[in-house]
Amino acid sequence: MHMNLSIIKKTSLAIFAFAFLSSCTEQYVYQNQDFEDAMTVEATLTNELKYQEINISRTRLVNDTIKKPESGANVTVVDSDGNVFNFDEKDGKYISVNEFKAEPNKNYQLKITTKSGKSYVSSTEILPTENNINLETAIEEKDGTRGVQVNVKSFDPTNTSKYYRYEYEETYKIITPYNIQTRLKLVQKSDYSYSFEKVPAEPNTQICYTTKNSTGIRQTSTVNLTEDRVKYPVRFIKDTDYMLTNRYSIMVSQYTQSQSAYDYYYKSKKMIDSGELLSPNQPGYVVGNIKSTTDLHEKVVGYFEVASVSRKRIFFNFNDFFPSEKPVKYFQTCDARPFGFDEIKQQNYLLLSTHVYIGDGPGGIIPTSFIMVEKKCGDCTTFSSNVIPSFWEN
Repeated sequence: MHMNLSIIKKTSLAIFAFAFLSSCTEQYVYQNQDFEDAMTVEATLTNELKYQEINISRTRLVNDTIKKPESGANVTVVDSDGNVFNFDEKDGKYISVNEFKAEPNKNYQLKITTKSGKSYVSSTEILPTENNINLETAIEEKDGTRGVQVNVKSFDPTNTSKYYRYEYEETYKIITPYNIQTRLKLVQKSDYSYSFEKVPAEPNTQICYTTKNSTGIRQTSTVNLTEDRVKYPVRFIKDTDYMLTNRYSIMVSQYTQSQSAYDYYYKSKKMIDSGELLSPNQPGYVVGNIKSTTDLHEKVVGYFEVASVSRKRIFFNFNDFFPSEKPVKYFQTCDARPFGFDEIKQQNYLLLSTHVYIGDGPGGIIPTSFIMVEKKCGDCTTFSSNVIPSFWEN
């Protein structure tokens, strides 16, 4: 539920300079960054019953994307009925003590007091209309390249949603060319010489699952349409992308936003795309809906958003779209070759940490070499996870 960090930084030189509108009619204000650091808040309260999460940190606004968690703060969310939702600090974040969700027709406000006694408060925010989504796929061509287009579709018959932001999480299956059953173990003899012992390899290292989150800001609005109907191209995957080699899944999240939240993200994206956030000579920030009540001149970076969210997940394979073709190989180079004892020794036995054993070379009962491949070609846990995701469907 929290704002993805990649949204607010583009490169190592990106200026962490986001703040937000305090109302939908207020103009964006650009100011010089003449201070050392700033309070940074990342919070999106949703209509999902769960432990809500808020990130609070301090960061230098110029030439510094490293954020230091603001520890020891007192964090609460208060609704218009007087309910107070407390947050506890955990692993550098603030997690709600109890599960709760944003409900319609209630106002919500974020309040923060740091251990140094500084106080911050957001504007009051209300939950926008909920709008469920569906996903559709189609073969399309983009910039001369063929691929699979994933579109988000939604419709609000009340015509009250209008503003949308999107994130996605994609997961793909990896299968290594070699199924490793045995590994070589270096054994020291009493005379300080070494030999190799064959022992069982770690189990389940051939099939893995890698998950990646979207980056950047994706938005659309239906303000200028007669209907509140969305068809938004959220993800295009080239037919040569290795993610489609085995099996692919994508979960898309649609956040229905207030106009002020939409305007903030829209302006932030415009600044990133124009390169303004990459220029130390022209720093700027967008004033947001969080302010200090103890120092009116203090700059606060961040936005407390209350958003309705709808999520949808789909699965597909390469041959669902291109049944007569073969997908690109995930592993382009997995050449196996024999390594002699002397060669392994000359490399100070480091080869055992960079390669995996797949069989014996020539030599009969006592081989003179071992056939090996790069570790990634037989042990996908070196770069991915062999834990099957709870949502996975074969």
